[in-house]
Amino acid sequence: MVQTGTGIPLMLSLLAILLPLIPIVIIFVRRTWQLDTMIFLGVICLFSCLQHLLIYMPQSQPGNTAIINSLFGLAELGLLLYLYRLIIRAKWATELLHTVLIAFASVAITMYALGGMMKYAAPLAMTAAFILLLVSVVALVQLIRHKQLYIFQSPMFWIAAGNICFFSMYLLTGVLLVRGTSTPSLQQEKTILLSVLHVIRFAFFIIAAATVWPPKQTDGSVKNHPWQ
Repeated sequence: MVQTGTGIPLMLSLLAILLPLIPIVIIFVRRTWQLDTMIFLGVICLFSCLQHLLIYMPQSQPGNTAIINSLFGLAELGLLLYLYRLIIRAKWATELLHTVLIAFASVAITMYALGGMMKYAAPLAMTAAFILLLVSVVALVQLIRHKQLYIFQSPMFWIAAGNICFFSMYLLTGVLLVRGTSTPSLQQEKTILLSVLHVIRFAFFIIAAATVWPPKQTDGSVKNHPWQ
């Protein structure tokens, strides 16, 4: 769900590539990779780093960018939905998330096969952003309900908050471009704005990784907290 253009400052490009590596480093330094939340967070950060690395390569073409965004966007959707299943534990809700993921993937593959990724990449990205925004809000409400006193110590709070910030602005900029006249300058401004929001989002993810220490048991094993 990342757009690219020649006007993006080099600093934002480097931050988009390097910033997702910081949570991964924190996870390995603190040895919290045994925790389910940190596994999903680390994989999401790794995929984001690879996505932007491929996009900002000098030989990357606009057509390749659409393919990269579509593939990594679908992977991100699946990872985040399964991550939120750690919080949204009602059986009907987890089954609904699983159904939404399968349905979206089936529709996306069908539309890409029939019309190509360039034609349907934008509407499918908007749909995925809406799904993730909605689920992030539900997960955040669930967290607040169960962890009112220690909400800021929960990595899931920072992950959900970062996603709400990013995907709400992603949808807003997409709607404004659809309702207005899409010009190269507006697309460039949208790209810069989303790049800045991407940096803010991963700042939240860094905080999420930094809030976790491996809880030690008497036998030295690591136990997952039910609301991590």
